[in-house]
Amino acid sequence: MAVYSKSAMQRLSESSDDMELWWDSSPLIFEAWAKKMVEKAAAEEKDELEKQLKILFDVKNPAETLFCGVTTNPRLTKKVLDLIPEEVNPIIDEIIKGNPVKSNYQLAWKVYKAITEKGAKLYMSLFEKSKYKMGYVSAQVDPRLVTDVKEMLRQALELKKLSPNIIVKCPGSKEGIYLIQILTSIGIPTNSTLVFHVPAAMQVARAVKRGHEIGSSWGVDYSQWRSVITIMIGRFEERPEFAESAKSVGIELTEELKRWAGIAIAKEAHNLINNPKNGYKSKLLLCSARPGPGEGNIYHLEKVAGGNLVYTMNPELIDDFLKICKTKDIYSQIDEPVPTGVMEKLLKIPFFKAGYDEDGIAIDDFVNHTSFVFTKDEFSGSMKDIEEYVIERKKKL
Repeated sequence: MAVYSKSAMQRLSESSDDMELWWDSSPLIFEAWAKKMVEKAAAEEKDELEKQLKILFDVKNPAETLFCGVTTNPRLTKKVLDLIPEEVNPIIDEIIKGNPVKSNYQLAWKVYKAITEKGAKLYMSLFEKSKYKMGYVSAQVDPRLVTDVKEMLRQALELKKLSPNIIVKCPGSKEGIYLIQILTSIGIPTNSTLVFHVPAAMQVARAVKRGHEIGSSWGVDYSQWRSVITIMIGRFEERPEFAESAKSVGIELTEELKRWAGIAIAKEAHNLINNPKNGYKSKLLLCSARPGPGEGNIYHLEKVAGGNLVYTMNPELIDDFLKICKTKDIYSQIDEPVPTGVMEKLLKIPFFKAGYDEDGIAIDDFVNHTSFVFTKDEFSGSMKDIEEYVIERKKKL
């Protein structure tokens, strides 16, 4: 059994010079989460785990941190309210008292912005130290507005004003992708979300390229700008329609086949985005990883190690990864192809083939994809949960 002086997280980060690890939650909850992780660890592992977690993010020294960026969404913001209410309730109460005529929706949006701003400030030192290459913190437009360009643009401009290191998350709908082009043309950093397959990732890449060309012709300053394209690989795999599509062609969708499906999409998008002939300006970001197949594997991370990409990792994924790969080698596998037999089987499945082919799904149909619908509804519900939290706070004032 191999023994490593560095954690699996550090070794993944070092699998290539271009590999970035981001924190998939608000920076405000990292300390509380890390404390709980250490508390539940075995006595003989507590000291080492505490050191490893401090390397990931140290709130007292964020400029020297392994997590060099942050992704958040309404669901993760709601977790802030649940995990550290003693810190955020005074902020919420002040917002409520200072805005007596605002609707609950407006108050919830102000709360979302306040929490986002507070978290973004923690990464400003890294943002400045890196000359604006690292330290970006994502802020998402309301997921209930995925087809409303005008309102999403208004919110995006509001979010960008919160802090210089804000990168605006926009949905992978036709309208959201157009919004990304607009924001890129005026030098506002963007992170696409609600993207699950190669066709959507490529539409975003093209929109960013067009926007950058327009902005460059206008003389826009891109020194504090970057673009990342998020693919939620686990959420593509887990939709029941995938299994039904496989069954329709006589294929059993095993856990291993599902994991390879997400990896195949990630590798294809990675190849297209990084092909210099395409001239894209974006970097691939992967999220929603799942453990498996089986015990002792986490293919979603292992098989893309060494890529020119970002991996954003939520607390549950970190817990799994540190355990599964504690004594397992982490090395570059990004250029290793998906096994031929696996790809042949996957390409027979209509659901997968549409998501793998660069033009397999029309842009007008992105919002109707089952992964998009399910995740949008989940995120939208979280915005409603924030409103409900505000309503309960109002009752106590």
